[in-house]
Amino acid sequence: MTQAPTRIESDNWLQYFENLAAESMTWFDFLTVIDRVQSLDVVARVVNIESGESALVVTNVTEKVSSLSATYPGACWYERESQEMFGVTFIGLADSRPLLHRTITHDAPMRKSVTL
Repeated sequence: MTQAPTRIESDNWLQYFENLAAESMTWFDFLTVIDRVQSLDVVARVVNIESGESALVVTNVTEKVSSLSATYPGACWYERESQEMFGVTFIGLADSRPLLHRTITHDAPMRKSVTL
């Protein structure tokens, strides 16, 4: 079954997920980024473990978005990866250390504008 994503404004990102958590969507499944050249789509999915219901949510950002890690601790690793690979800044991310590079001195390597 294909799930249609819910598209929201980036200003509502954190509040939307806090509401989902309050509705028993407590399992953080994944977060990824899609490079749209001029901006980035951040995509995340959460699940209600008991009912199997899930929510796929997308927001468009140019650079920054609120971190979900306080509501969903499992989001931290995905946000760290997205920050390092795509250059998205997650506001409020408790652990922002890079996963692969000790220091980030280059452009985000997964951006379409970067020549590898």
